[in-house]
Amino acid sequence: MKVLSLLLALLLSSSPLWAAPDSFADIIQAEKEKVVHISTTSIKKNPRMDPFVERFFGPLPKNRKEQALGSGFIISADGYIVTNNHVIAGADTIEVTLYNSKKYQAKVIGTDPMSDLGLLKIKAQGLKYIEWGNSDQLKVGDWLLAIGNPFGLDHSVTAGILSARGRDIFGGTAYGQFLQTDAAINPGNSGGPLFNVQGQVVGINTAIAQGQGLGFAVPANLAKKIIRQLKKNGQVKRGWLGVGIQEINEDLARALNLPQGQKGIIVTLVGEKSPAASANLMEGDVIVEVNGKKVKKTTELQQLVAETPPGNRLTLKIYRQGKAKLLRPKVGTRPQETVAALEGKSEQGGVQYADLTPKLKAQFGIQANRGVLVLRIDPNGKEFEKGLRQGDLIVKAAGKKINSLKALKKILRSKGKGLVTVLVMRRNRPLFLALPRNP
Repeated sequence: MKVLSLLLALLLSSSPLWAAPDSFADIIQAEKEKVVHISTTSIKKNPRMDPFVERFFGPLPKNRKEQALGSGFIISADGYIVTNNHVIAGADTIEVTLYNSKKYQAKVIGTDPMSDLGLLKIKAQGLKYIEWGNSDQLKVGDWLLAIGNPFGLDHSVTAGILSARGRDIFGGTAYGQFLQTDAAINPGNSGGPLFNVQGQVVGINTAIAQGQGLGFAVPANLAKKIIRQLKKNGQVKRGWLGVGIQEINEDLARALNLPQGQKGIIVTLVGEKSPAASANLMEGDVIVEVNGKKVKKTTELQQLVAETPPGNRLTLKIYRQGKAKLLRPKVGTRPQETVAALEGKSEQGGVQYADLTPKLKAQFGIQANRGVLVLRIDPNGKEFEKGLRQGDLIVKAAGKKINSLKALKKILRSKGKGLVTVLVMRRNRPLFLALPRNP
């Protein structure tokens, strides 16, 4: 009885283990000056109006100004600032406003569409700057703070927990490493920092998914590697093997005569004259280790290859026809054509498309020989809402075979009522979607 009474007293007197800290005020007070407001202006051409309409209302101006808002944070005393690539992409002018209301014109040092990161520089000295944290040490359930400028409301603070890690929300972008948090992240938060309770930046807020309590951030450990390259070269050079890949399940593992419980990644395509072809990697090979590290997910393999400097060799442990073997391919440089397309050279609405090429086939593991590839998609756009995803291959639209981006644009820009039915191949499986027109 005494023991029960003692336990009851302890339960009543102790604070719950899951309780939030009493206050985040000290962290916010120390870190808020390191967060900046970013506004951009870009000049866009107006579409040509119908001549009949112009007779009554007059012609539109040739150009129009478009403005966008975002967030960023200072990483050095001499004015280097990190933000999202999509915040500054296509901007003609970029203005940074500090916490003390001082405004600066920013210069773009480099951008990386693949990780959605950008590096800016302003002419300033003696600035307070953030301290990086170790995002690998984060655990699901850890408290996180987001500071940014949602809807232009400067230096708003939200708190939540780490909901999950290793999320792949854009079909391979940032190699499926996104952190998921339920801290409120809204338009304008993009590019802002995600802090741990030690006041260290452990992520860069980069996207919001449709639905409440779903915010995403690039982990700090990945961001630091990207930012170092942007500062040095203005761009990111990634390693490349030139293979199509997919994860294996238990049935496939048995069919391939793999050891019981063995996980790995099967090669579905080897690009011509690619580093993989030069190393004699073949379709049907199962990659189980890279430099001694086991790989179970395609994103793990992609990340390890991408982080290997071009020209260096990897040691791959593979299974071929049930037998283990080592290969040492020399890593090539990831083709620049993908980066160029991601920067918006082929843009329709909230989606960026590209004609299918052998390099893109190898990169995305596509078996088809024709179609238009979805390279990037705005998660807040109508196309995403209708189910279109990055990596989808559009092979038919309105019942017609699609062999080029020009043909797809013609159909999507056609006048008409209702949606356009398209057939896409997703991971080499057919799927029908209905997309909005963009006349």
